[in-house]
Amino acid sequence: MPHRQHLERVWTVLDLIRWGTEYFTSKEVDSPRLTIELLLCDILKISRIKLYSEFDRPVLPEELATLRSYVTRRAHHEPLQYITGTAWFYSLAFNVGPDVLIPRPETEFLIEEAIRFGRGREELHCLDIGTGSGCIPIAIATHLPHSRWTATDVSGKALDVADSNIRRHGLASRIQTKRSDILSEIPEGSFDLITMNPPYIPASEVPTLDPEVRDFEPHRALTDDADGLTFYRRLAEVAPTMLQPQGLLLMELGWASAPDVQELFEAIGAIRFVDDLQGIPRIACCTLGGVTTL
Repeated sequence: MPHRQHLERVWTVLDLIRWGTEYFTSKEVDSPRLTIELLLCDILKISRIKLYSEFDRPVLPEELATLRSYVTRRAHHEPLQYITGTAWFYSLAFNVGPDVLIPRPETEFLIEEAIRFGRGREELHCLDIGTGSGCIPIAIATHLPHSRWTATDVSGKALDVADSNIRRHGLASRIQTKRSDILSEIPEGSFDLITMNPPYIPASEVPTLDPEVRDFEPHRALTDDADGLTFYRRLAEVAPTMLQPQGLLLMELGWASAPDVQELFEAIGAIRFVDDLQGIPRIACCTLGGVTTL
């Protein structure tokens, strides 16, 4: 952001886009022009298309002061979504903050599998384990209006964020949150669909993560502080007591965990994988026993 002595100058939107692009480039921030544009859009409460039609718009002193704070935070590699408080996932806007992971595009493959499974069914009783922002049950419930959800998380602060998103999308009658630790207790009920995006990054890989992830996103939502397989082992153990005979279990995977997860779940049923856009097995789709609906 321009120095304080420059605040008396009248800065236009275009001035700030040019300045911010150069500044973020010098700070090695990804997509520097897009970043400054999105920060301006958030502060000015306008769309990017509208931003382009208002290049000559003067930015008010109070707006400049907010922008300075945002720019400082982004230059220190705080995720853009935490700065604006909003992340987009499956064409829906979600409240996010440092108590929850930022939804990733890769997780949308899980949403698509769930919608494919649930389409045409009259009723679905569903469970999301480690719900975080609530993006998984909310995105699925939006497209499957006959689904009802229990969304669990070990973090009360994460559940506060999830509850805010459930209210935001008008789904309080169909998604119930519950504080629960799958590692020590089994959620009550029998479910047609179980989803889980667990902490799957091995502890040994945490130091190699991008600073935006390692230094800002919640540690225990990233890693199990072990080999990254703790939650898969636990679910392989308890899934037979929770999943309906014709039910489906969907889990997001780490980049190298497919062989281990396959071994775990072939012992209790059938499994197939969905690759992400890089060809990495990203979603595990599992059924129990002799069910072959995969």
